[in-house]
Amino acid sequence: MGTALAINLSKKSAVTLLFKSIQEADHIAESRINLRYLPEARIPAEVLISADREAALEVADLVLIASPVSAFAEVLKSVAGIRREVPVIWSCKGLCPLSGEPLSVQAEKILGSKACFGVFSGPSFAASLAANEPTAVVVATNRKHHAVLKIASGLSNESLRVYANSDLIGVQICGAIKNVYAIAAGVIDGCGWRENTRAAMITRAVAEAKCYLEAHDSKRSTLMGLSGFGDIYLTCGSRTSRNYQVGMALAAGNTLEEALSSIGHVAEGTITARLILKRAKVLGVDMPLVQAVNDILDGSKTPHECVAALMAREIRHEKSGSRKNTR
Repeated sequence: MGTALAINLSKKSAVTLLFKSIQEADHIAESRINLRYLPEARIPAEVLISADREAALEVADLVLIASPVSAFAEVLKSVAGIRREVPVIWSCKGLCPLSGEPLSVQAEKILGSKACFGVFSGPSFAASLAANEPTAVVVATNRKHHAVLKIASGLSNESLRVYANSDLIGVQICGAIKNVYAIAAGVIDGCGWRENTRAAMITRAVAEAKCYLEAHDSKRSTLMGLSGFGDIYLTCGSRTSRNYQVGMALAAGNTLEEALSSIGHVAEGTITARLILKRAKVLGVDMPLVQAVNDILDGSKTPHECVAALMAREIRHEKSGSRKNTR
């Protein structure tokens, strides 16, 4: 995603694409191709490729982090140590590894409450971004409306439309939870079930996510927007999604370790599923689909056993909420 964003945004702005090692940066600077992560896209000459964070941050108007969630805190600390006042946006779609809280909670602890930070999220596969295919996403920050609009406008171009959103927590939750449902979509297709099953899962996933967002005082409009339904629709309907591929592999009888090894990349949903389930229980939110994905991930139930349990749940009104009475 970092490479794709650098390619896309370089049409309008000066962009530096940072890598962790000098060797990797030098190799990609020479070949102009990120062979491991985005081999189909050529990086234009306008993109400066470097491993020198200090030099890049000295002149940056905005930092956009596109690391795995596991490296997010480390990258953020390095930014804070060099230039704390620069606005920071991230495209990471996951939750704090220990607490299950949105990444903005971690960002505030590292950068401080006076810093400007936020998230870039929505239905956007890296290959499509790099190919300049028309794409629409949202950006949400901890700043007021006009400041968010300024960042959204700065990131937008003729192939990327960025909407401003004021629901920082909700956008992050949507970006994380859709990966869990993408695993379920992969399982469904891997088991040979067709459109009826996928449509039922996606619809109930939206209803389930709505209750989880409500427990975080987030907005329903966020769930029905680009970072919510838009991203769920994209990720659950495409076989190029890493999380979807994990679901397919699990349905074929592979262990989680084998599934992750087969795709060769990070699939954030495998971690997020456990974090959301743990937090949902604390908040008193019933999430049967997330529970089913966890059961399949840890091997305690087969996909067929999970579906049988879901179909045997007590019949209730469709509009009934999933909040438990915790008193």
